[in-house]
Amino acid sequence: MKFSLALTSLFLGALVAPGDADGPADWVRERLEDRLALDGIADSEASKSRRLSFLNEDFSAFVGTWYSCMQTSLMTFGGENAPKHVVEQVGCEAGELGNVTRVGDNDQSMQMDVFILNHCFFWDLGGPGQPPCPDDLLESDDRGPGNVLAKYQYFGIGSFAEPGKIRMVSDHTFIRDETGMWVASHDRAKLENQDTMDCQVYGEGIVCDWRINEYRTASELLPKGCLLEGECTQNRFNECSNLGGEWSRDCNLIKYTPDGFVYDSFGSYYLVKDMNDCHVECATDAPTMTGQTRSPELRSPGCYQGGVCGGRHGCCDCSITEEECADNGLWQLDCGDICEYDDDMPPPSDDDDMPPPSDDTPGQVTGCYFGGACSDTHGCCDCGITEAECTADPDSIWSENCAGICIM
Repeated sequence: MKFSLALTSLFLGALVAPGDADGPADWVRERLEDRLALDGIADSEASKSRRLSFLNEDFSAFVGTWYSCMQTSLMTFGGENAPKHVVEQVGCEAGELGNVTRVGDNDQSMQMDVFILNHCFFWDLGGPGQPPCPDDLLESDDRGPGNVLAKYQYFGIGSFAEPGKIRMVSDHTFIRDETGMWVASHDRAKLENQDTMDCQVYGEGIVCDWRINEYRTASELLPKGCLLEGECTQNRFNECSNLGGEWSRDCNLIKYTPDGFVYDSFGSYYLVKDMNDCHVECATDAPTMTGQTRSPELRSPGCYQGGVCGGRHGCCDCSITEEECADNGLWQLDCGDICEYDDDMPPPSDDDDMPPPSDDTPGQVTGCYFGGACSDTHGCCDCGITEAECTADPDSIWSENCAGICIM
């Protein structure tokens, strides 16, 4: 039927064909091929070209530096919702979230680089026996010391069939090594799901839905340990007692479990290239932090390494005041997920056969936090110098909570 219609159409068309054609037969043949192709019976180069012209190849609207206008995000730790990491529609944040560039010369293949600060203990930095924390900073992030700059590097190709949308993925997260080169943990990449960044043009900017899956080293405070013949040992409670040792707070330890902590982050971000295009009613005053920032009323100020933290890296006592913190810690505006409280000392693991911690005062070990031989290293006390020598350095802190992090 389609073939008959095509012939009839072409026969009528031939009656009004231009007189300067190469010939009626050639003209009819060419038009017949085109008509059959349009009817799905045959395919010609001309019809292919016409159809391909509808394929979308221009995704240049995504190229540029993008700033957060509105966001909603949450995190899970070990598969459970982390209430302190639920961000409810924070507007006008203005921090740079990412920069999109072309891969090659075309307008279809894209790369998005996202820079955020991570706690150093997320990367096994700054703790006892670990490389020092670099204390990296971001111009638009008001976090204090104890952080390292991490880079998420996403790649994607816009689909021919979906103009205005692009999905980018990343398998690796990078930090800089001692030479300044960006390096990734390939072992963790084997455990983690791909991180995704799904973006589409929306309003004056783009909306990006961001998914992250990360494995990190878990740390657990063992508030007491075995003091045997003047040395702290790894013996368990019963072993310590049988050997004539003492179960003492002077031997509190941090137990590390590689890849023992998993977290996921989910967020939807409305991004603009110019904050003048951010036409939303802001839920809060514009915070200065970048990325997964909590609004001011959700932040958790606390005393880094002070109070109940006892000098531990990756810990804030959020139950004391800034004035109390000045004695042995560093006051931080947002301790986030590393807060501990006077009544929140973690119990020992059952498999360690330890008694519950008592209420007696922890043994005090004095030293110079961050100074002397520690050479500006967090999670480190030089316990071989005097208080006067320590306080001569304005960046150092004389502390009575150096148990477990002393060097001489």
